[in-house]
Amino acid sequence: MCPASNFRQRLAGCNFIPYTSQESNSTQRMPNTSARPKHGRRARRRRRVDPARDQLVSSSLESAQQCLLNQDYGTAFVHYLLVLNLAPVFKDFAQESFRFTLFKWAEELDSVGRIQELFDCYEQALEIFPADEVILNSMGEHLFRMGFRDEAAGHFHKALKLKPDYPEARENFYRVANWLVERWHFLMLNDHGRNRKYQQAIQKAVQNGCNTVLDIGTGTGILGMCAKKAGAAEVYACELSKTMYELACEVVAANGMEGSIKILHKKSLEMEVPTDIPHRVSLVVTETVDAGLFGEGIIESLIHAWHHLLLPPKRGEGEFREDCTTGRVIPAGATVFCMAVECLEIRRHHRLCAAAVGGLSMAAAGELRSPVSCSSEQDDSTEPYTTERLSRLPGGYRELTEPFTALTIDFNNVLELEGLSSREVREIRLPVTLEGELDALAVWFQLHLDEENSLSTGPQEDTCWEQAIYPVHSAMTTYYCKLEEQC
Repeated sequence: MCPASNFRQRLAGCNFIPYTSQESNSTQRMPNTSARPKHGRRARRRRRVDPARDQLVSSSLESAQQCLLNQDYGTAFVHYLLVLNLAPVFKDFAQESFRFTLFKWAEELDSVGRIQELFDCYEQALEIFPADEVILNSMGEHLFRMGFRDEAAGHFHKALKLKPDYPEARENFYRVANWLVERWHFLMLNDHGRNRKYQQAIQKAVQNGCNTVLDIGTGTGILGMCAKKAGAAEVYACELSKTMYELACEVVAANGMEGSIKILHKKSLEMEVPTDIPHRVSLVVTETVDAGLFGEGIIESLIHAWHHLLLPPKRGEGEFREDCTTGRVIPAGATVFCMAVECLEIRRHHRLCAAAVGGLSMAAAGELRSPVSCSSEQDDSTEPYTTERLSRLPGGYRELTEPFTALTIDFNNVLELEGLSSREVREIRLPVTLEGELDALAVWFQLHLDEENSLSTGPQEDTCWEQAIYPVHSAMTTYYCKLEEQC
């Protein structure tokens, strides 16, 4: 599908973003339009003579150059399109003038809001010059200005691939990447404990025979590179975000692994064998977990992987099959913990605490609630949890119950994964260890990478993860807490 057609449904409501590159392509100097193409004697002899076509090309070329001199860029662009489609031999000769015409015409279209036509012109230009890094970079600038940042990153990256020392494209690519890379990526990459334990678990799995690896949600590509560094024969990775995909390609190439790790810009749920990878893999690695464990869709991804991308798992301890003929997942599973807490800061963020303000009653607003709620009666307008780092909350918090195990899950058991959503809701009664007002349920987990390595996201741990907070909107003082466990 052509680039502009991807945006037609969104153009009407696009937000224009101020953007100025250090050197705009549209401000290039007027090209020399009086030059004539040079053709070797052999090329002239081989070209089939078509007087009518040659006359049309010649007159259109002259018209294009005259319109360009008269600053009639729209008409000049049409003439250049005709010339270059009928006589591709003129590409080298006309490329500079064609670029200049495109950029000036695009400026005019942009100034009057004819965005659809602007992208149509870039489509046509890239059909003729698909490997023109300057046109790709210029289209990326227009996309970025109109809010299509992910698509803009793709065009900047293509330009960089064609010309790695192109400074404007490199600056543009990293500028748009700074817009799109979520802040938690930095926390993850700077979490040395997390990185070390993942690397140890992956190295051990590869050394035990898991030679084919798929990294789901690769981000910057670090887990896939860990597998390759450990000696995996084949490594594949997938990433849904266009910007993160481009960044992963850059990082992998910078580490000298460009030809040994295949990265796909695709959601794992859409991957198939042999269309995307040649055969099932023996190891899936992923860190598609958020503070609440399941918020990034790890369960759905792993169910699909077990059915379509992974080799079958080992059936039991006594099964004598090599690891290279069976599949496994890192992380291997997780244990979810929960605790009831009293916290004024959480309360202030999710419900009205003041009955009156300056002597004025707020009773009429008393039913207002945060859209985040742990209520069992969820609807599309509510979110089940928010996140906080409990150890850094202003005023701290009080533990009303002891932490308890709310859930355990084995990621290497597809039947358990599939049965998770159909588990019966059960009631857990907990003794209150400290009397107080119940403001929220705090949730964290221990991620079991393998038998030896695990990561905890608990309140006292210094990791990239915060704790999931399920606010309770109604004030409660009680000697027991009742929790409905829902997944």
